[in-house]
Amino acid sequence: MATLLNKIELSWFMLVTIFVTLQMMNSVESFNILPRANVVLINKLDNDELAFHCKDRVRDDGFHALSPNQKYSFGFTLDVILNRTLWFCSFEWQKQTHQFDIFIQMRDKCTTCEWSIHQEGPCRFVPETRSDICFPWQKKSDRRMNGDPIEYWIYND
Repeated sequence: MATLLNKIELSWFMLVTIFVTLQMMNSVESFNILPRANVVLINKLDNDELAFHCKDRVRDDGFHALSPNQKYSFGFTLDVILNRTLWFCSFEWQKQTHQFDIFIQMRDKCTTCEWSIHQEGPCRFVPETRSDICFPWQKKSDRRMNGDPIEYWIYND
């Protein structure tokens, strides 16, 4: 009887481990219990190709390039315990390089965060106000986990 209980416990442990592993992997759809967010990047540079590289502490989305007005999106699982999910990107065009924390969980409460990339800085679309909130490019010393921008402005189309 004790052996049967050990096998049942081991089976449950293995199932839970597999389930949690699948939830942590990018682009794997399982039961989707853990909340996810998506980031959409749109190249709004005038006639310039935008090269970018986004990653977090453990995952790397790789290098990508967008033609003007082209979109790219990626998704990830949110940290439900500490609310500290952070994705940062470097952007490059015409020999200019800029950095920006594209998703800070405590700042960005959106499940799909749509960012348009301009020469002055990135702008996140806010569906409730149908406007963009724009941020300046970050210096490496500006990185903050609390998500408070140094300055930002509202951009209405």
